[in-house]
Amino acid sequence: MERQQRHSSVASSKKAGQSDSKFVSICTFVALHQVTEIITTVATVFALFGNDLKLWATSVTADLPFDIITIICLVIFALEIFVSCVGKENYTWHTFFWFDLISTGTLVLDLSWIYYEMYLVVEENAEMASSDVMQVSRAGKAGSQVARVLRVMRLVRLIRVAKLYKTLALRFQPKDEVTYQQDLFLEPGERAPDDVGLEEETEVVDDGGEYDSKIGRELTDRTTRKVIYIILVMTIVLPFLSEDQYLSRTSSEQSGLDSVAESATAAKRYNTAPWWRMYSMNTVYYINYHRKHGIGYVEGEINPQNLVYIELPLPLTHVTESAGRVFVDMACLGFKSCDHPLELPPQRAADLLLASAVNGTMLTDELESIDSLRPSEREIFSSAFCEGPSEEVAGPLETQKASSCVSENIETFKAVYDKRELSHLECALSMLKTVFVCLIMVIGTVAINHDINTLILRPIERMITKMNKIRNNPLAATNMNAEGEERQSEESADSAKGDPLQALKTWMGGKSSKTQKENYETAILEKTIIKIGGLLALGFGEAGAEIIAKNMHTADGNINAMIEGRKMEAIFGFCDIRNFTDATEILKEKVMVFVNQIAEIVHGTVDQFSGSANKNIGDAFLLVWKFPEREIADGIKEQIIDTVTSNKLADMAVMSFVKVVAGINKSHTLAEYREIPEIIERMGTGWKVKMGFGLHVGWAIEGAIGSEYKIDASYLSPNVNMASRLEAATKQYGVTILISSDLYDIMSPQTQTYCRQIDRATVKGSKVPLGLYTVDLDPGRLQVPTRTPVTVASKNTSSLQRQQRLREKNKLWSSRTSISAMFETDPDIVSMREHLTKEFLGTFRSGFRHYEAGEWYTAREIFVRTQYMLGVEDGPSTVLLHFMSTKNYVAPEDWGGFRELIEK
Repeated sequence: MERQQRHSSVASSKKAGQSDSKFVSICTFVALHQVTEIITTVATVFALFGNDLKLWATSVTADLPFDIITIICLVIFALEIFVSCVGKENYTWHTFFWFDLISTGTLVLDLSWIYYEMYLVVEENAEMASSDVMQVSRAGKAGSQVARVLRVMRLVRLIRVAKLYKTLALRFQPKDEVTYQQDLFLEPGERAPDDVGLEEETEVVDDGGEYDSKIGRELTDRTTRKVIYIILVMTIVLPFLSEDQYLSRTSSEQSGLDSVAESATAAKRYNTAPWWRMYSMNTVYYINYHRKHGIGYVEGEINPQNLVYIELPLPLTHVTESAGRVFVDMACLGFKSCDHPLELPPQRAADLLLASAVNGTMLTDELESIDSLRPSEREIFSSAFCEGPSEEVAGPLETQKASSCVSENIETFKAVYDKRELSHLECALSMLKTVFVCLIMVIGTVAINHDINTLILRPIERMITKMNKIRNNPLAATNMNAEGEERQSEESADSAKGDPLQALKTWMGGKSSKTQKENYETAILEKTIIKIGGLLALGFGEAGAEIIAKNMHTADGNINAMIEGRKMEAIFGFCDIRNFTDATEILKEKVMVFVNQIAEIVHGTVDQFSGSANKNIGDAFLLVWKFPEREIADGIKEQIIDTVTSNKLADMAVMSFVKVVAGINKSHTLAEYREIPEIIERMGTGWKVKMGFGLHVGWAIEGAIGSEYKIDASYLSPNVNMASRLEAATKQYGVTILISSDLYDIMSPQTQTYCRQIDRATVKGSKVPLGLYTVDLDPGRLQVPTRTPVTVASKNTSSLQRQQRLREKNKLWSSRTSISAMFETDPDIVSMREHLTKEFLGTFRSGFRHYEAGEWYTAREIFVRTQYMLGVEDGPSTVLLHFMSTKNYVAPEDWGGFRELIEK
C-alpha cells in the first residue's frame, strides 16, 4: 500500500512538472508570437497619443469610451508582463520589466475620474478665495503643475517604443538555427508558428548578411537602457530648472498701464472730477501694486519685476501730498486688508505730484536712475494717451482709447521695471542647466564608453597586446591564458575599489555574468588567439620561435616557414625509454598515455631547470638548453657564453636529468604499470620504468626542416647526434647518464666532483676522442611515497603554484643558488648516491689513470676489485675489463689513451 502511495506521489509530481513545463511553453509561445507584437504595438500607439487625441478632438462626452479603451490597454499590458515573466528568460526583475511595469502604471492617470480627482484635490488644497488674486494665481499654478506631472508620466511610456524597436529588430535580424531556436525556446528541429522560413534567413547570412552576434545584442541592449535613463532624467529634471516653476507670473504690468492711460484719456477729454479721481486712483493703485513691497509683492517668493520708474504725461498736480503718503484711503481699494499702503520716499512722492513727472520720476532711492540697470535687468512697458480734447460723448472706461487722436496729441505712459531678481534666477537656473547637461553628457559618455570599452575596445586591445607578445616572444603564449585571467580578476577588483563611478556604471550598464562574458564573440576570439598561439608554441617549440616571430612580423598574409637557419650554441640532451617495444605490444592504445605521462615528468623537470623540449620521437625526447641571449643592436642578438653562465647552465642540465630519474621512479602514476599482469609476465616482478640519458654541448643550426607541406622546427648538427649516441652508449656501460667531456669542462668545479669519468673514446662519425662521464645513481633505492588525496586545484591555487614555479625557476639563476649543493641537500639524490664510497671512487679513478696510460695489467687488477666493490656489478668496470681482454690486457703500440666505440 505504501509503495503504491509513493508511486502515485512520484507520478503526480512528474505530471505536475510536465504541466508546469507546458504552461511555460504556452507563455513563451504567446509572448513571442507575432499577433502579440501587433496587439501590443497598437496598444502602445494608443497609450502615447490617446489622451492628447481625446482632449484635442473630442468633448467631455467622449471620456467614457476612451476610459474603456484605456482599461483594455491596461489589461493587455498587464497580461504581456505576466506571460513575459513566465515565458521569457532574463526578463523578471530586469530593467525592461521595471520599465514595462512603470509605463503600464502611468495609464491609470489617463482615466478621466482619476485625473479629475487630482485636479479637484489640488484646487481644494489651494484654499482659493474669489477676492484674493494671489490665491487664484497659486491655484492656477498648482493646476499647471498637475498637468505637467501627467505629461511627464506619459512620456515614460516612450520606453515601450524602445522595447518595440528592440523586439522588431531582433525579429528581422538573421540568425543561425540554434540561436533562433534558443531565443524562441524551441526544441531542435521545431519551428515557431509564425516562422517565415529559416532556410531563407540562413542563406542571407551565408551570402554576407549581418550576423546577429551576442556582443552586438548586449551592446544594443545596454545603449538602449542608457538612452532611456538619460531621456527620463532630463524629462523629469529640466522642468524644475525653469523659472516658471518658481514664479507666479501675471500680465498686469501692461494691462494695468493700459488702464491708467485709458483713465487719463477720459480725464483729459471730459475734464470732470469723477474722471480725474478715477485717473488718480488707477495711477496710485498701479504704482502700489507693482512697486517693491507693494500689494502685489509676496514675501519669501521671487518677484519677477518691481516698478522703479514711471513717466506720467498727465501729472497728478491736483493731488496733495501728505507726509509721503498719497491716497492712503484708496491705495488698498479692492483688497481685504491694507498691509501695503502706498508709501514712497518723501522726495519721490513729491516728484510724482509735480509737473516734472511728465519727464519721469524714480520710485525708489535704491537706484539713481534707470541707467543703473543693465538692459537685461530692466523691462519697459508703454501705453498711449490722448492729450488733446475730443468731441466724443462720455462712455465706459474701456472705450476711452487714444486711437481717435491725431498723432501730434498722442503722449505715452512709460513704466520701467527692475527685474534683477528674475535675471538672477534665470542666470542661476541657466548655470544649473549647463551643469546638469554637462553632467548628463559626462555620465552618458562615460557609461556608453564603458560598455564600448568593456565589450569591444578592451578585448580588442587585449588581443592586440597578446598578438604583440606572441610576435615578440612566441613561447609566452603557453602561459598567456592564465595570466590574462589573473589580470582580469585583478583589474575587476581594482576597478570595483578605485573607480568612483563604478556603481553608476554597473547600475546604468547592467552587469554581465562571467558566463555571459565568456560567451561573447570577442572573448571567444581572444581565447582562440591564445589557443592558436599556445599550440604554435607547443608545436614548434623553442626552435620554432624564430619562425613564428618572423612570420608574424611580416605585413602580408603569406606564410614563409622555410626561413634561413641560425647558428647557435646549446646543450643537447637525449633520453630514451627502455623496453619501449615490449610496452607498446602490451599497452597497445594506452601506450600514448604511458609516453605522455613520462613526457610530463621529463618536460616539466627540464623546463624547471631552464631547458626546453624540442622533439618527441616515440620513445625518445630531444631536450635543449640554449645559452641566454642579449640584444646588442636593433634586432641583433648574441648569446652569453661566459664562465658563470656556462657553469650554471651545464649544472642545471645535469641536475635536470638527475631529477627526472628520481621523478619517474617516485611517480604514483608510473608505479601502477608495475602491477599490470602482462608486464609482470613478460618483464618480471622487478620491472620499473627506466630511461637512458646523454648530454653534450656544441653548436647547431636552428631552423625549419621539411617542406611547404610539413615542417619541424629542430636542430641540425653533429653535436645533436652526439647526444643521441651518448644516450645509446648508456646501455653498453650500464649507467643511467652519459656526459661528454665538452660539457664536463664547462661545469662548475663543485658539480664536476660528483661526476665519474668512465672512458675516453671516439664515437661513430667523429675522430675526436671524448671523455665520457657519468653521475652514479641507484634509482632502486627510491620508494614510491604514500599517495595523498588528490584535490582539484582551483584557479587561485593554480595561479599560486604557477607563480611559485616561476619564482623557483628564476631563483635557480641567482648567484646565491648553488645547483651542485642539491647533490647533498636533495633527499632523493642523497638516497640514490648513498651506496657510493670514497674508496670505490678513488680506486676506480686510480684504475682509469692506469688504463688511460696504457698500463692495462695494473688497471685490470684495480677494475676487478671495483667491479663488485659496491655489492652490485659496476657497468663501466665490466666494460673496460671486457675491452682490455680483447687485447689480452696489453695496450696497442699506437694507444693514445682512447678507444673507438663500435656500437652506435
